[in-house]
Amino acid sequence: MKLKWMRKKFTFMVIPDADGNRGVVRFRVHGLLLYILSFILLVILIFSSILYIVHWKSTGVNSFLKKKLSGQELQFTQTVTAKDTTIEQLQNKVIELSQQANEIKSKVGEMEKLDAEVKSLTGTDTKAKASITPPTDKNGDPLVQGKGGTLIPVTDEDISTLADQTSSDYMNLSRQMTEMFGSLEDTKKKALESLHLLQITPTIWPVDARYISSGFGYRIDPFTYAPTYHSGLDIAASTGDPVFVTADGTVVSTDYDSQRGNNIIVDHTNGIRTLYLHLSKILVAKGDKLTKGQKIGLVGSTGRSTGAHLHYELKKNGVSVDPTPYLKASRKGD
Repeated sequence: MKLKWMRKKFTFMVIPDADGNRGVVRFRVHGLLLYILSFILLVILIFSSILYIVHWKSTGVNSFLKKKLSGQELQFTQTVTAKDTTIEQLQNKVIELSQQANEIKSKVGEMEKLDAEVKSLTGTDTKAKASITPPTDKNGDPLVQGKGGTLIPVTDEDISTLADQTSSDYMNLSRQMTEMFGSLEDTKKKALESLHLLQITPTIWPVDARYISSGFGYRIDPFTYAPTYHSGLDIAASTGDPVFVTADGTVVSTDYDSQRGNNIIVDHTNGIRTLYLHLSKILVAKGDKLTKGQKIGLVGSTGRSTGAHLHYELKKNGVSVDPTPYLKASRKGD
């Protein structure tokens, strides 16, 4: 039946409008041609539908990918912005730490200078410092510094926390160093006061000799052999031996009399005075400012004396006291 339909011929007429000048157009089409044209049209329709569906799906996929890419781009932008913010914060922290490090470096320099001054005052060796050097083998070559451990990554938050903690540690260290500096300043002040007190306290021997021929207190007088009171120490020495002042002070008198012979009286403030009697020669004058250990005269036997010696006397608030407890040191350089 189909074959019959395809063998038939079909006539198509085209009738123009009433106003048209042309007549009716007729054309005949073989049935097989109509079948082929219909099949081609169907194939085109199906192919177009497939293309449309594929295009629609590809458009959807493309839109989805664009949205996903846009989201990832936004996330990446946010991540980069967060990283930039973190880097900027860390840079600011580094600047703050650098400034704090400079402040601490300055304070350390001041403390080292003050420490050297205090050590100089106290006589402590300032050159004996520890040396930090890496360990070496028997040939003197540096040993390999072994390192290891579990790999534990750190986050930006960890780094930021570390920077904050380091900054806090620096601030605390700076505060502690400021307090320590104040303490060292106070120590220096006290050391200077102690040094001044030591300088004006008669603590050194007035002569190089050390033999005491007559002590402080009651004794038998060497001339009358009667009980008498001796107000100082007689230190046996050779005529012409140097006599040294036992503390910083000012010469209040240089004199000669039949009892004391050539004598010097030195005031050391704080109510303390020292007396040097029986000198063969006086080397200072009234009003002279003396430095501890300075030579002021020569040993002799002038005045009431049986032989060459130095009568050394110490008065505290006008009262003679035993000088023996004060004789603790020799002059510098001895």
